[in-house]
Amino acid sequence: MDKELLKKIENAMDKAMADFKADEESIFANEKDTLKYKYESINPLKKWKKQQTCIVRGCNNRSIERSHTIQKSGSIKRVSESGHVLSPRFNTDNGNIEIISVGVNEASVFPGYCSVHERLFEDFENAKDFQNGEHFGLQLYRTVCREIVINENHIKTQNILVENYKKFRDKKIGEAILNNLGDEVLNTPDLEFKDFKFKNKDGRLTLVENNLKELHRYLNEFLYKFHDGILNDLNKKKFQKTAYKAFVFDREIPVALAGRGNFHIKLKNKVKNIEAILNVLPLESKTYIFIATLKKFTKELDAYMSQFVNPLQIVSLIENWMIHGSDHWFIKPSTWEKIDENYQNKILETIMDDKYNIGHKFGLTIFNDLKMESIKLMEDNYEQLNEKLIELLNKEKQKITFANRVDGR
Repeated sequence: MDKELLKKIENAMDKAMADFKADEESIFANEKDTLKYKYESINPLKKWKKQQTCIVRGCNNRSIERSHTIQKSGSIKRVSESGHVLSPRFNTDNGNIEIISVGVNEASVFPGYCSVHERLFEDFENAKDFQNGEHFGLQLYRTVCREIVINENHIKTQNILVENYKKFRDKKIGEAILNNLGDEVLNTPDLEFKDFKFKNKDGRLTLVENNLKELHRYLNEFLYKFHDGILNDLNKKKFQKTAYKAFVFDREIPVALAGRGNFHIKLKNKVKNIEAILNVLPLESKTYIFIATLKKFTKELDAYMSQFVNPLQIVSLIENWMIHGSDHWFIKPSTWEKIDENYQNKILETIMDDKYNIGHKFGLTIFNDLKMESIKLMEDNYEQLNEKLIELLNKEKQKITFANRVDGR
């Protein structure tokens, strides 16, 4: 190959690669069905539907397709209307979080357990309530199992996507090189062009690599440890490896949630990042709210939950979990539809902001009616307490007056 031809090829390659580095989005120009390369690599809500091996260790049976993380006949039913609930989903066509309608049969399902191990939850589900610590443990167990399945699936998806993206990117840069060469060079006799391979990382691959590192860290440092810990505690019938805080709110909160969250807390001048499993489960006339983590973080968990003591704070806590924590929640349609559309969009935009965690206060509001009820309840309680205090003070005054009379003073 003569030097002039070689120089033309080198220049064509340099220009194509320089153009790509200057604008990595250029390879998507006028392409159909390429938005998946823009968004699926950062999509934490990747769907999965296929059966897999049962998540219970030592079991090689195939999982059923629809294990419910949140009980369909319990909390899902409580927040459903006309057989449907609303839930957030990531739209890979535009990169936005949207609220979609989901049928109760499809809500909160994942391919987790085989038909045999699905019966682990029979007693708990038949009770229609949380009657003991074991029931809380079982709910925490299936919540962490779902987290493991979705995160392992997400790692597989991202690895496949990386390879597909590399092939697509290299193909597009190769086409750009050929375009830069022109017909004169391309028609040179005995000149053969093979598939182009771009060996450097780009911004998208760096982003995916960081995502994968975080997913592996989350699985290894928390999810697997919590999974083993809650299994130990269920077998021993005692919370030894995990710790949880649970309470009952005396109203039905119109959302069901089961997922994960994290918060930063400072104890003894040291800031720690605490991973946690979250559940908000409304039943008739009440809502169970509980959060769990590894046993070694009991003090941090207590310190976090000590911030939420009155009804208004508890409702705000749940909003924090929904927006800054788990996206695996289902809201009653009429509750969401009461919210102004522009305000809805602001709420959904906040979900996409990964700068926050469940330790940050959610600056907007979702459950306006419930908050107003909570404020009224607190005001009524204050008035009742105030009346009792005045009554007690009057009684003390009467005691003092009587004592004075007896003493003759």
